[in-house]
Amino acid sequence: MLVEKTIDLQNSQLSWLRLEQEFPVELEDSFYWLLSNLEIHRFSFERDPNENTTQTLFIWLPFNEWPVREQETLIRTFISLAKTFDLTLPPCKWIKVKDEDWSLSWKKSWKPDPVGKSILILPAWLDVPDKFLERKIIRLDPGSAFGTGSHPSTRLCIEALDNNPPVSQIIADIGCGSGILSLAALKLGAQSTYSVDTDSLAISATKINSALNDFSENLLNVFLGSIEEIEANMPRKKIDLVLCNILAPVIKLIGPGFEKIIGHKGKVILSGLLVEQIEELQEFFLPLGWQVLEIKTKDQWALMVLTHDLR
Repeated sequence: MLVEKTIDLQNSQLSWLRLEQEFPVELEDSFYWLLSNLEIHRFSFERDPNENTTQTLFIWLPFNEWPVREQETLIRTFISLAKTFDLTLPPCKWIKVKDEDWSLSWKKSWKPDPVGKSILILPAWLDVPDKFLERKIIRLDPGSAFGTGSHPSTRLCIEALDNNPPVSQIIADIGCGSGILSLAALKLGAQSTYSVDTDSLAISATKINSALNDFSENLLNVFLGSIEEIEANMPRKKIDLVLCNILAPVIKLIGPGFEKIIGHKGKVILSGLLVEQIEELQEFFLPLGWQVLEIKTKDQWALMVLTHDLR
């Protein structure tokens, strides 16, 4: 059993329980999805920039709504989620806490996070540390979640952009989440981005983070939907680079539509792939006329760069 101990809430006069669960970083997006589906909204992820393999999930729960049985059910759900990826979780901790403003206390755990050669992801309320003054700063509200830059697939994408800056290019960001990849592209010299997501909360998060970085609507264009919205709203000059950091089944679903938006010799960066899915995706795109230019991996995750010589 994963729980170190459960708390008898009937005898507790405290207002909150804080659950602390260490987990492999590749589960961040999955944990976010799970907690959103469970309608648990008071949570945060803590990641030490010096520790690349694990981070900690903090959840604040009202004590009178979470008896022992509900605590144990929640942990079993976490275990099942990890097993889906052939991963295991260490024991979690349940801690009694005094009534606190969780929306402020979780901010204490966030730190500046350097990615690649030149990007710094900075929680919006922090100042830029002197040692990072030369980096390009992406100010982010981690409370918006939907991608904070810690997931290996997101870092692969940012590093790919950093290594080959999209200067003056028009970008499509499909499944934009927090907007972090759109922001990185603009910081690295992109002309504009067309960012879409099927989740209205992700659209709100992207707009919040765009404002934090002082990008106008004509630079970071955000739409609710998928690739069809990009096709309907993009300029006459087609897209130079498509960013698609989503799961492989969704990539296969929308992949045949890439050629409708991509310009001549444009590129597509696919991430969100497990390493074992590389061959599957290659076999899917090659008959559609796409050429694989590059493959990168980080932990269990992979990134693939495609091009299509469209005429």
